[in-house]
Amino acid sequence: MMMPYEMMTPRDKLKSLPDASQHLKPGVSFEFLDDIAHAICDNQAASRLQEARRQRFDSIDECLLAG
Repeated sequence: MMMPYEMMTPRDKLKSLPDASQHLKPGVSFEFLDDIAHAICDNQAASRLQEARRQRFDSIDECLLAG
């Protein structure tokens, strides 16, 4: 049983569901998702996420300033 303070990634939550593989897109497997998840460390993933967010907000700012 999970304790309230334990967190799961979306991938782990999906994997915990009954018949989880039926919720995957055709051609996608948990093995494939696991390979992606383990390809980079958590810190690298967080850095990439922050950079993508920065770029998104920069583009929003540019649109707001131009409009």
